Amino acid sequence: MEEGSDSQEQSGKRVNKRLVFYFSGFDPRGPSHYQKLYSAESKLQEPLNGLSLKVGKRRKTSDHTHGWDIKLEGAGTKTEYEFLRWDDLIRKYWPKNEWELMKAAIPVYWNVLVSNHVPRLYKVSWSAAFTIAYPIIAFFGLFLAAAILGIAAMVLPLAFGQAWWWGILPAVAIGYGSLHLSRYLDRKFRTYWLLRTYCMLHPWGGGKLPEIDQRIEEFAGYIVDKIKNTDADEVLLAGHSAGSVLTVPLVRRMLELYPGLGKKGPEFGLLSLGNCQIILSFFPGPKQLRKDLETVALADGVQWLDFSAKRDGACVSMVDPLEANGIKRPNGVAVRPQLHPVRIVKMFSPERYAVIKKDIFRVHFQYVMAGEMLTDYDFFAITAGPQKLSERFPQSLI
Repeated sequence: MEEGSDSQEQSGKRVNKRLVFYFSGFDPRGPSHYQKLYSAESKLQEPLNGLSLKVGKRRKTSDHTHGWDIKLEGAGTKTEYEFLRWDDLIRKYWPKNEWELMKAAIPVYWNVLVSNHVPRLYKVSWSAAFTIAYPIIAFFGLFLAAAILGIAAMVLPLAFGQAWWWGILPAVAIGYGSLHLSRYLDRKFRTYWLLRTYCMLHPWGGGKLPEIDQRIEEFAGYIVDKIKNTDADEVLLAGHSAGSVLTVPLVRRMLELYPGLGKKGPEFGLLSLGNCQIILSFFPGPKQLRKDLETVALADGVQWLDFSAKRDGACVSMVDPLEANGIKRPNGVAVRPQLHPVRIVKMFSPERYAVIKKDIFRVHFQYVMAGEMLTDYDFFAITAGPQKLSERFPQSLI
């Protein structure tokens, strides 16, 4: 009798079926790329976590979602993994060249300047403050220097009694060289990627990109409908990078549509991976985002975990978004999100880590990639393994 009870208890702890919804970061690549990435990286992680995951073929599941099934061989755990598409909107608002990028970035960085954004961000995360300041220094600083040098090249011949047009060729050479230098900096430090991210998120936070809000509304209805009609043990919503920002209004809307979220039916977990919520919430415009942060953090049924790496300069690592925004929790309320460090340095050999840490883009993607050594953070075990999120991270139990 006791043996049967133990078996039943173990069965209750094991995930038989799971639903995962994934919001990518600011990336024009779509579900095909991410399905291949998940399949390849989960195989690389298998020798470490012992999870033999069979990743199925990608299929269209709705107008703006694609999904694939993941089966854990030998354990019976099945996961339906769905990619929430906003890559089409990213491509739509993607500045095609340096001139378009400059026009889009000027109003954003004007707001950065007048809102005292960088000094405020520096107080909670110096690396994030540097990351948002760096593009303006590298991009605009370089082109301003090129303009000054180009004008000087045009004027200098006059100082020696020569015709001004003697300076045309040097001025063109300076402009050409500056353009290629800026592209080199982009390849090495992802300057344009950072600029494009800010140039889309900033106007959205100010209510100027209703298409994103419409997409969030669509996703909220779609996910709630699936939760109400599933026999899954657990539902996870994971947002990476800029996608972690969009998950906040998404969950707020889901709570409006289904107040029993996480309290009725399957457990519900929200995963912020390399979040940049604070970067956007520090602007003066996104008042609704700050309200949504509070709503989601205080929701009883939402188990919210924030994973961030100290080395990741593209996120705000190990900082409570409510505390940073001056939002006080009522007494006796559980602290959410729970902050969990991702120790990338412990995932790799010193030689391999020395290479990875130099690439901000590579570091920022480590949350959804395999390592060389096992740590307490394992994206594939969380999203497709046999344990529930509340079992894997019991200190975060609601």
